[in-house]
Amino acid sequence: MASGPLEGLRVIDLTDDSGRFATKLLAESGASVVRFGAAGTGGPEMSAPDAAARGGLLDWWYDGGKVRVDVDLATESGRAAYAELASRADLIVETQPPGALAEAGLDHADLIATNPTLVQVSLTPFGRTGPRAGWQTTDLVASALGGVLSLCGLPDQPIAPWGRQAFNTAGFISAITGLAAVQAARITGVGQLVDVSLHEAVTTTVEQLFFQYWFDDLLPYPKVAERQGSLHWTRVYKVVPAKSGWEMITLAPNAAGLLAWMVEEGFPAAIELVGRPPEELLGSIGLIMDTIAAFAATKEAGPLFWEAQARHIAFAEVQTVAQVAENPQHEFRGFFRPVEWTGTALRVPGPLARFGDTPDEPPRPPGSFADLDELMEGWGNTTIQPEGGSLEKPLSGLRVLDLSHVLAGPMCTRLLGDLGADIVKLQTLDRASTVNDPQFPYFYTWNRSKRLITLNMKDPRAVEVMAKLIEQSDVLIENFSAGVLDRWGLSYETVRKWNPRLVYVTMSGCGHEGPWSSLVTYAPTIHALAGLTYLSNPPGRGDLGPGYSLNDHAAGLSAAFAVLAALQSRRETGLGQHVDISQMETGGYLIGPALIDMLNNGREAQPIGNRDPFGLIVPNDCFQTADGEWLAVSCRNDDEWSALVLATGIKAAGLERIEGRSARIEEVDELVGAWAASVGAEAGQEMLQRAGVPAGRIQHAGDLMADPQHVSRDMWSTFEHATFGTRPFDRYPAIWSAMSLEPYMAPAAYAGEHNFEIYPELLDMDEAGVAEAMADGLFS
Repeated sequence: MASGPLEGLRVIDLTDDSGRFATKLLAESGASVVRFGAAGTGGPEMSAPDAAARGGLLDWWYDGGKVRVDVDLATESGRAAYAELASRADLIVETQPPGALAEAGLDHADLIATNPTLVQVSLTPFGRTGPRAGWQTTDLVASALGGVLSLCGLPDQPIAPWGRQAFNTAGFISAITGLAAVQAARITGVGQLVDVSLHEAVTTTVEQLFFQYWFDDLLPYPKVAERQGSLHWTRVYKVVPAKSGWEMITLAPNAAGLLAWMVEEGFPAAIELVGRPPEELLGSIGLIMDTIAAFAATKEAGPLFWEAQARHIAFAEVQTVAQVAENPQHEFRGFFRPVEWTGTALRVPGPLARFGDTPDEPPRPPGSFADLDELMEGWGNTTIQPEGGSLEKPLSGLRVLDLSHVLAGPMCTRLLGDLGADIVKLQTLDRASTVNDPQFPYFYTWNRSKRLITLNMKDPRAVEVMAKLIEQSDVLIENFSAGVLDRWGLSYETVRKWNPRLVYVTMSGCGHEGPWSSLVTYAPTIHALAGLTYLSNPPGRGDLGPGYSLNDHAAGLSAAFAVLAALQSRRETGLGQHVDISQMETGGYLIGPALIDMLNNGREAQPIGNRDPFGLIVPNDCFQTADGEWLAVSCRNDDEWSALVLATGIKAAGLERIEGRSARIEEVDELVGAWAASVGAEAGQEMLQRAGVPAGRIQHAGDLMADPQHVSRDMWSTFEHATFGTRPFDRYPAIWSAMSLEPYMAPAAYAGEHNFEIYPELLDMDEAGVAEAMADGLFS
């Protein structure tokens, strides 16, 4: 039997590569996951013969701990077996083409008669409805159409983040959605079908894409965010060459100390810089970053990283996969865990989150095929007895105390708030600045569906206020540096005495203990340290990486999943627990297959641009079109290549099989590139999609606002904001059959906007008492 926070949850996995990550998350957290068929690809062969016999590299990453059944849904007996198992399941996660399950008589509507609480998450490339519901996609095409590739790479060379991150994002959303819907079904007795769009999931998780577009009248940034290599949208993070290797440099959070350090070392350009008037320096960020880059070029990357960190400056060495595999922080925290089996000793990354009271079980190999009758007997035929309550939204009635800031934590709580949780976001006025300021558009984008209060944690009375808030909350989440909550008197050991049912989530850069626990980190720092920056490059380079805070989004998604998993455990035990998330471990998870390959096969992944790192998709790249735009094109198999050849008229003798295309990949790219250069991007994608070939133009924010698929599915709405006026927003990336997530709550217009609402509600204070506490500095 599996163990972990999801122990006892029964899940059917009917996914291809786009959805396997969702069921991986569920299986690793203790759910009993039964995988039907073998729609996913195995990937490169494992080196050890006994490991290779259980599956390829991707099987070892995605399917550990799952049980597999050999059932053909094209047969009457296979359909009957699927329906019988579904009558015992809590959750189905599937990636079938729209209409396929209904045609087979196996869709949600066909199954709920025998299992009314059944939840089905249907993950499809573009959703089940809309003019592009039948379009094909790959991770690269999803990244192009979803906006990621408008930000990643260079102006003349789009480069997607390594490792199928669009699929990972959709997998996170699918797992989160499934757990939220199961929780709702346990209360209401009503299951539902949730239509999750991969395209929507990607679109809603691209940091600066929309806040720049929606607020160009207020911001000093381009309306259409640009591809600019590793340079962050704030212009204060960038990867540059060091004397050896590459270094992520930044002014944060100690610009004065950085300038003083360069002067201390006698660096001439820095001495000249600090001699300028302060008002001139404020407008010279580019010059300052160029000076830092010149300084970094005189140093070895590793020693430079450590000296900067010692001075509280968030530099990071760009680490290779081999370096990540030997990271002492990962070793200290046991991030590379041995697989529990009788075969060759193997290690895999994990867990994604550390559950203090219901830890994930040790990793297991990909499941072997099981006898279906024995499996059904093990699952039993007991259905869940619902509580008989009613809900407006899946998480209605749940209260989350949100102490997070910037993006990772706010991403998590935005999702939970959209799903109906009451998010009480606590701010101190001194921290409500820049991106954490409700008056700044960035805050608007990532902090809807929340109520804001202020509390001065330096005031000795604040702990008493926090105790009362915590007593009435289900979840507390924070993403401060390690040790901050302990110094506030809010350690988990303390707060669990106030509320034993509290789920207490800590998110820090490298974890709360270990030799790297005190590092100063931001998303670009973590990208560099986790291997994401290095791998997300053309061959021979290490200075690009993701063009947005991918790891912050992933950490927020990880936290939302972990919260729901811990709440599922609380339903069984009555107790909350401490959940610890290291953002560097999240980054390691995002390149999981590369780490498995390095640790067990001795193969070190290298930057290869957009080419498929697993050798399964050829072509797989972005090609400039006749109108100067870019078109992503992929062929997942020989049939799609044949369709491409037929549609385009390419002369491709000897390239009919994947083996030939892989051996002559440069020639393939030249042929497709020459065709693309003869058509417009829009016409090219339409031509190939009509032929059944995954293709999509790189879309920026303006394109996405007009995207016919998004428009047809009502992706965009507007808020009336007290400061900003009428502004757009994007909905949660799924459509629910049994309830609506509307209306969404607009972001607060100022810090403490809900003081007079929440403090009387939760602390039984009158308005005069709240006003007095604001005036004397407690609520500030």
